[in-house]
Amino acid sequence: MKWRLLDTGAQDAPHNMALEKVLLASSADGTAPNTLHILEFFPCVLLGYNQSVSEEIEEGYCNQNGIEINRRISGGGCIYMDDGTLGWEIIAKKNAPNIPGNIEDMYRKLCGGVINALSEFGIKADYRPLNDVEVGGRKISGTGGTELSDSFIFHGTVLVDFHADIMVKALKAPLKKLDDKQVADFKMRTVCMRELLGYIPPMADVKERLTDAFAEMLGVKFEAGGLTSGETEALNMELPLFSSEEWIYGRHVRPRKNSFNIFEHKAEGGLIRVSLLLDDSRGYIKSAFITGDFFAYPERGILALESALKNAPIRRDALAKRIGCFFATQDLIIPGAGAEDFISAVIGAAQGGQKIES
Repeated sequence: MKWRLLDTGAQDAPHNMALEKVLLASSADGTAPNTLHILEFFPCVLLGYNQSVSEEIEEGYCNQNGIEINRRISGGGCIYMDDGTLGWEIIAKKNAPNIPGNIEDMYRKLCGGVINALSEFGIKADYRPLNDVEVGGRKISGTGGTELSDSFIFHGTVLVDFHADIMVKALKAPLKKLDDKQVADFKMRTVCMRELLGYIPPMADVKERLTDAFAEMLGVKFEAGGLTSGETEALNMELPLFSSEEWIYGRHVRPRKNSFNIFEHKAEGGLIRVSLLLDDSRGYIKSAFITGDFFAYPERGILALESALKNAPIRRDALAKRIGCFFATQDLIIPGAGAEDFISAVIGAAQGGQKIES
């Protein structure tokens, strides 16, 4: 079975984001084949579809440093991209052979393409549900997607190189309110191929191995091709919108009161420090960051707990239940600390702690 291999090289953010919409629409109307799209970026920050520039991005820093701002057609969080980031996208019919019908199974399988490609460089990567690829508990690829009619787009990244300092400055993250050690801990949660290999592999090599891995996993043969005439015409029509303030700034959300709370709990096994970004207006956790001097086996278990806390109601009973269920179902060992310690730490941060308005 033949699929199109589309490599559009490095493009600006409006081009890359508009092309996602065009490729998905052309798949949905049956005028283009199933496609693997390889893309590269100039420095940019990309919002999820439902996010707001004012809430997520340090606009002044980005403008001063030539970092573009744009918006994806899919949901999810805000991300920083530059010439060290290789992007990939599967655009296909939902009923294409070897594409699982269950969304979680599809995520797992398609992330397998990245895992297999990295293995060709001697990098052992693993799938972290729901949509990340990690190496030793550190994220090297994030993914997401959306759908239209009977077609879907599932896109992701491979961090060939990564500039964590720029990311922290470009995004309106609560990290700026943490101390240097906590920020350093956060940066350690992401890893790139340069750090793992000791050199930056040629982008052409990464593309080739990623393409081969997807071909084998999907049981298809890729043939290099360009845009159809219809796609080119549609792209030219979409570019003005994706370059406009209407697209970038138009999705204004109602201003919400957010706060950033930090709480420390001393357990027998060490200090547990919980930092929570809260949506006070709606009463839930936007993000969680857990550090301390305790030991966790495996270390990635703390990342999984942070993920489990995202979007959790800040009610005491709801948090106790969620954390209790997490520890009951995960193979996580923390000497000298258990579920009750983390319940106390998270509830302490959710209901007080050191509150900082954001």
